[in-house]
Amino acid sequence: MEQKKNPIKVLFQKPEMGTILPLAILMIAVAIVNTNFFNISNILDILRTASFSFIVAVPITFLMSAGGMDLSIGAITSFGGIICAFCLKAGMPLPISIIIALLAGSTVGFLNGIIIVRFALPAFIATLGMQYVVNGIISVSTEALAISGFSDSFKAISQMRVGGLVPMPIIYAIAIGVVGHIVLSKTKFGRSVLAIGGNRETAYLAGINVTVKQILVYVFVGFFSALSGILIASRFATAQPAAGTGTELTIMASVIIGGTSMFGGQGTIVGSALGCILFATIQNVLIVMGISTFWQNLIFGVILLIAIFIDKYRRKAGGEE
Repeated sequence: MEQKKNPIKVLFQKPEMGTILPLAILMIAVAIVNTNFFNISNILDILRTASFSFIVAVPITFLMSAGGMDLSIGAITSFGGIICAFCLKAGMPLPISIIIALLAGSTVGFLNGIIIVRFALPAFIATLGMQYVVNGIISVSTEALAISGFSDSFKAISQMRVGGLVPMPIIYAIAIGVVGHIVLSKTKFGRSVLAIGGNRETAYLAGINVTVKQILVYVFVGFFSALSGILIASRFATAQPAAGTGTELTIMASVIIGGTSMFGGQGTIVGSALGCILFATIQNVLIVMGISTFWQNLIFGVILLIAIFIDKYRRKAGGEE
């Protein structure tokens, strides 16, 4: 006779549970304290904030699923906005400026991939070094000053609203997320990425070109990080040299909390989206409730620890440990 499964264990086997539970608890607590939190404009503001992180979180989900990591994404985000701003100020057409900025971000991602994959250097040290290099280039080229005075067409990229209500970054994020989910879960490339993260040697013996695919994922990370930087510059009508500073750890934490394994072999785009929404919600709650933002790191850390315990229980319930 087939043994009946414990419904709680089945529930915790879902990789997204590390995000769903804290997000649900947070929503209930906020509903009790401040009912105005749930008005449509505030919800859209949370989703817009989360969308900039999620655009980067999608390729980071691929990267971490493949067993990699990237601490330079914050610097590349700033770099994308700055490069696009320089091109626009030089009189280049908007499409060309955006393409050059995306190529710049992709180039940094490619260099990360070459250094890490071809030269077998630790991803943590290599991407941390790249973060300093890119931030140094930004500081020298801008003298740490913001760039502003953009055209209405550039500002419209992020400031325009669909139906006069939904901010465009949300639409971009949904489109990228849907494509990312399909690629990761339904295509040969996605299965290859998960196989590489599960066991690199086995993936190689199975005929997967491990080197090319790993480098390609780093290129995707650089591309979408630069895209996020462009969208942030468009939203605020200013390219800030520190626009992406500090986002690398928040984004990677969102991905981990969402259910992507820190050790590779498992990833979920839906979970990454929920993780980004969770962190954006926390940030919004602190503002709405008038709580000092100095508490932000403490709260983020506590939630991350809770999510790790949930993930550990989920793995144990699923028989992975």
